[in-house]
Amino acid sequence: MPVSNKDVEVLSEALFCYYFAIYNNGKEKEYSPAVWNGIKNQSDLTSFTNRMGITSMVKNVNNDPAFKSRIPKVIEFLFNRKSFWENALNSQMKAFFSDAKFKKGSGYVIMRADMIPKDYDPYIAYNQLSYQVRGKLGFRGTIDKDKWNPSDVWIFTKKSQDFLRKFIGLFNNQLLKQPEYSVKMMEKLNNRIYLLFKKGFLYPISLKAPTGQAKVVFENDTTSDLVKVVKYDEIDFSDNNQDAKIRFSVDEVDRSNGKISRRDYIKGLIKTKTVLSGGARLEIEAGGAARYGSMGTENYQYLVRQTDRTGIQSLNKIRDKKEFVELKRKYWAKTKGAQWLARGGYVTEFKRDPKKFKEEIEPYTQELFKHINDREWDSASIEMSAKSPEEAYLNKTHAGEVAVAVDDITKRIMRDITVENLFNLAASQAFGAGVSQSQLETRMNMQKAMGKQLGEDFKGLEVDNSKKLWTSCFYLVLK
Repeated sequence: MPVSNKDVEVLSEALFCYYFAIYNNGKEKEYSPAVWNGIKNQSDLTSFTNRMGITSMVKNVNNDPAFKSRIPKVIEFLFNRKSFWENALNSQMKAFFSDAKFKKGSGYVIMRADMIPKDYDPYIAYNQLSYQVRGKLGFRGTIDKDKWNPSDVWIFTKKSQDFLRKFIGLFNNQLLKQPEYSVKMMEKLNNRIYLLFKKGFLYPISLKAPTGQAKVVFENDTTSDLVKVVKYDEIDFSDNNQDAKIRFSVDEVDRSNGKISRRDYIKGLIKTKTVLSGGARLEIEAGGAARYGSMGTENYQYLVRQTDRTGIQSLNKIRDKKEFVELKRKYWAKTKGAQWLARGGYVTEFKRDPKKFKEEIEPYTQELFKHINDREWDSASIEMSAKSPEEAYLNKTHAGEVAVAVDDITKRIMRDITVENLFNLAASQAFGAGVSQSQLETRMNMQKAMGKQLGEDFKGLEVDNSKKLWTSCFYLVLK
């Protein structure tokens, strides 16, 4: 029975819950994955969990429609590719239970994030708070809940459930209609989730398929002095593809003294996705092909524009050239504000008449490419491999606008911080634009630690903490 990508998502999360409960109760020697051959329905499933003594812990998983419909696929999922997921799940358990920060015990309830009851669902809290917070700066786009907390599985105790119920109950308070109050409440929610973890009452867990020995990583640990500092390396806007790649590296830095504990410990890129099938999103790839996350056009247009507009201004100077006067009238007349990309207009014309679109947009696409690379784009190979030559130009034009808007940012430090803001959102670290006090001070301390004077890039920087809408929530990563 074939196992699809959605099957992998649901089964890896649900089976993590069962394996967790079995290991937590010390029943791993009594468990054999072959038992799934005999589980055909809800009754069989309940009999199995009763026999293991874990029913109360996994009751939400037992009642999960997405998992129950996929029970016939469990055996195939566990044992295909040389028992990859059976080995991965056991590796995850060993990593999780060997970590000193986790305490075995009774009273745990574990479930997939999609199955958390509404009365204590932390994402209910996030959705209501974020709506108010986004309004604070006039940002009307949506921000996926995974950008706040990307956990796939949550482990609760009664204490954490009770806290979340009370917290959600506060939403009837009229003060929540004030955005400033909502910002504070968002931070309070983040802090309380971390404290509940510290006390062993709550564990939000993001699952990544391990390619070797599984390990536990703690993200957004508010007590740590170590922070991620992102550096912009270069733009890759080359011939043989339809995208643009923003290459970056990440240092782990002690914010108090600016000393680098790990240099370039993450190397990666942020690349544009295809306009039609990929939604023109930006996606992070780091550590080989590993995907850290992505973001939609509203998100990254906002982050770039609200952090540094000099690259967008450079893009508009290209658009202002006399040879593009008709394109400006048709596509760019309304792109001076928050929606500085012209993707919507391009898509409309492309769908109406692809050949006409390519004919009229080609000189502009070539100008973008020449601006970055000092030569014209040799599009022949891409036109042959793309869905169509016309779609190749649609994708490359959009990618070129993103490339110019980032690469042409005047100050090096502002290019770094812009890319850091993009990374933070895509990788579920924070949602914020502009330059925060923390970002500036950390970089100043780094310069001092290296015995360097603060350069011209540091002069005239405006710190605006109000543009940092929120820090993402604490979670564990098993990868």
